[in-house]
Amino acid sequence: MKFPDLSGGLCREIGVEIFFPDVPDASDYKLARTICSGCGVREQCLEWAVQHEPHGMWGGTTPVERKIIRRKRGIIMREILLKDYV
Repeated sequence: MKFPDLSGGLCREIGVEIFFPDVPDASDYKLARTICSGCGVREQCLEWAVQHEPHGMWGGTTPVERKIIRRKRGIIMREILLKDYV
């Protein structure tokens, strides 16, 4: 799966810091979740993250929430290789 076009993401206008807190807990993700909730590419972002992203807020979900989604879908996350991005 190639990296999706997320250029329309609201996060691109803000910067990634709030989506990757130093010591993440639920309260650290509150603002990021609010931003994601109004994003036009949220679904594409989430689908990518379920397959590839173990850290940060993606598609309005925390790492723990994505882990639960993976478990429900029977998804085993694979290592990301540079070739996947091109």
